[in-house]
Amino acid sequence: MNNPLALVRDDLAWSLLRQGYDALPQRWSGDEVATTARLLGRRTVLVRGPEGVRLFYDPDVVRRQGAVPRPLADVLFGRGAVHGLDGAEHRRRKGMFLDLLDRPWVERLAGEVGHELDTVTAGWPGARVRVFEELVGVYGRSVLRVAGVELSRPAADRVARDLAVVVDGFGFAGAAYARAVLQRARLDRWAARLVRDVRHGRVSPPPGTLLHRLAVGEGAALPSRVAGVELLNVLRPTVAVAWLATFAARELVLRPDLAASLGDDRREHVAFGHEVRRLAPFVPALTGSVVRPARLGAVDLRPGDRVLLDVPATDTWPASFPDPDELRPQRFAEEPDAWSYVPQGGGEVDAGHRCPGEPSTVALLAETTRVLCGLDLRAAATTYVDRHRIPTLPVGGLVLQVGPGRSGTNDPAPQRRRAGIVAGEDG
Repeated sequence: MNNPLALVRDDLAWSLLRQGYDALPQRWSGDEVATTARLLGRRTVLVRGPEGVRLFYDPDVVRRQGAVPRPLADVLFGRGAVHGLDGAEHRRRKGMFLDLLDRPWVERLAGEVGHELDTVTAGWPGARVRVFEELVGVYGRSVLRVAGVELSRPAADRVARDLAVVVDGFGFAGAAYARAVLQRARLDRWAARLVRDVRHGRVSPPPGTLLHRLAVGEGAALPSRVAGVELLNVLRPTVAVAWLATFAARELVLRPDLAASLGDDRREHVAFGHEVRRLAPFVPALTGSVVRPARLGAVDLRPGDRVLLDVPATDTWPASFPDPDELRPQRFAEEPDAWSYVPQGGGEVDAGHRCPGEPSTVALLAETTRVLCGLDLRAAATTYVDRHRIPTLPVGGLVLQVGPGRSGTNDPAPQRRRAGIVAGEDG
């Protein structure tokens, strides 16, 4: 008889809880593109690399509806969100998001974030700052304004913090999940009430803004609760960029020549942001359910199996990224390949499940890099990163002392322990 305790310990869910980002690498051997495990007792096929991405996004083989465990999906995305849809319903909802998050939206959001960052960081020289907390506020206030949600600064900061709490709970770390559940319920009520207020004329957001369009424009047919959920599915990922931008700031601190090499060239800032997204520990995997038999490598996929796309393993696939653990922004002199680079999903954004908010993430990281490159950033505490926690950050949200000049390093951690984002948990 199988030992129940051994089965629990071997389950991937237990490994992810205990080992975080180090759990999935231990399941692989050699250059295989597929292997098997069990997740919550269910047979699960892990896939990676471009071949794995193409299979994962083949709608005839894998579906997304119901694939994400309900305790995670309801907290992170909300009930009825686009993330859990498939087929024609998914295409319609995804089309709405592509219309909402178009180039003018990205430009307005990036411009607002740049202005807010310039204003906030003007007071940083001579101060000690917690980068993550500052960025949560900047991104939250900015996206709320651009979305047409009029709030006082304290109220906007509170919403931004609540959104960050929701993101922080997706890895079920300690009490973080319980906090995320509570804040999700609060945010759902707030967003649904906001939509109802617009529909009943009690609130009048500027025409053409996200809130206006979700309430009485493209999203008018959605129930208030679902429209509110989708509003949050724009606000929350914007705040989530603070995790990635904090790792960008960490790299600028630990690599004193990097800021100077990036200069004022936006193309360099975009490339650096791509490379940070490729290497920074954030989303460990994406999940789907097998609906048609298929084979990848030496592994047969059966209907009913869960399939996990290993995101970090794909983004460090040696055939796609030579010397994959090295931070080299020049890799992205050209646009990344949609089947090799999957920090926010793979494949084509209009036909599949690749995140429609990815251009916003790219623009915000580039704008944040522009501002940070003009500051003298020095580590005021260790920059250690705990890879056993999902999601993770440098200790204290990256505590920096800001000097009067340009970026540099005075990291208290020993020089011999500085390394890249993947291999160097200590800064």
